[in-house]
Amino acid sequence: MSTRDDEYDYLFKVVLIGDSGVGKSNLLSRFTRNEFNLESKSTIGVEFATRSIQVDGKTIKAQIWDTAGQERYRAITAAYYRGAVGALLVYDIAKHLTYENVERWLRELRDHADQNIVIMLVGNKSDLRHLRAVLTDEAKAFAERNGLSFIETSALDSTNVDNAFQNILTEIYRIVSQKQIRDPPEGDTIRPQNVEPIDVKPTVNSDSVDGKTIKAQIWDTAGQERYRAITAAYYRGAVGALLVYDIAKHLTYENVERWLRELRDHADQNIVIMLVGNKSDLRHLRAVLTDEAKAFAERNGLSFIETSALDSTNVDNAFQNILTEIYRIVSQKQIRDPPEGDTIRPQNVEPIDVKPTQYTTSVTEASNVVEEPHIQNC
Repeated sequence: MSTRDDEYDYLFKVVLIGDSGVGKSNLLSRFTRNEFNLESKSTIGVEFATRSIQVDGKTIKAQIWDTAGQERYRAITAAYYRGAVGALLVYDIAKHLTYENVERWLRELRDHADQNIVIMLVGNKSDLRHLRAVLTDEAKAFAERNGLSFIETSALDSTNVDNAFQNILTEIYRIVSQKQIRDPPEGDTIRPQNVEPIDVKPTVNSDSVDGKTIKAQIWDTAGQERYRAITAAYYRGAVGALLVYDIAKHLTYENVERWLRELRDHADQNIVIMLVGNKSDLRHLRAVLTDEAKAFAERNGLSFIETSALDSTNVDNAFQNILTEIYRIVSQKQIRDPPEGDTIRPQNVEPIDVKPTQYTTSVTEASNVVEEPHIQNC
């Protein structure tokens, strides 16, 4: 049923919503990786993964988002309803309170999502028959009253998990093919009209320093003002930052000071920061002198480099240099080693993890991976 990840006819974003502990993460992992974790912890923030299926000879790639059920993350995760064309509204058949809260989740979904979104009510943990607290007929009646499809699943024993996703993706495809949801530009991704999704995309790469393999998780955050409240949360957990301006646009350089303030307000005090003047290939349009930027960097304790993503000038050097500096600090214990030595994070900070499965392929397979710095690209 699976196809290569980069070959598809349609890309559908589907969100999993419902109370914490109802099994959303295990539904996601069961469908996308055929895995189940008995010791699964509450999702922090948002996680997503992908899987492709076939419908009427078309390859449908599902991008499935698992949102935190905890109240304290609602302001952040609400943004991720945007762009969704399907939703699985999940409750636990053994906990009636999670079913009672379905109505509130449905209101939130309809407040934030496109009006044509396809919604399926999912009663999870159907394997817990002896503990059932929500009758099937009761939930089915609620679904019918609210125009939802309905299914009961068990992520534990796989019952109906594939069916749930197959059914909702097929229904979305039917609607799209009938033009009830607008076809997107170039027909590649189905999104509701007048909605701009927020992309926070961590990319993973590996490099070697002093014989150690350093795995860099590099985050690219939106630069637009309207997203600052959301992206600020993602500074948490970062141990490095590339503060980028355009050498051909002086305003982007003038704004560096504001970005630096924001970074220092939200990030760990020991974060390593590099000032990067990008688009150095635009020499004939230069608006920011190299010496001017270098002096600013020195005054503020930043390293400095000019790069060109177009012709690759200094791009590898920029990342190699900042990763090396982070490693030097870590190895000298100036940034606290994390518990069990797995990930370097600042103290007393709870990071919000956004983990897209399709991006987390390591460039080099190494047997001695020791650190995973989180670098913010702002």
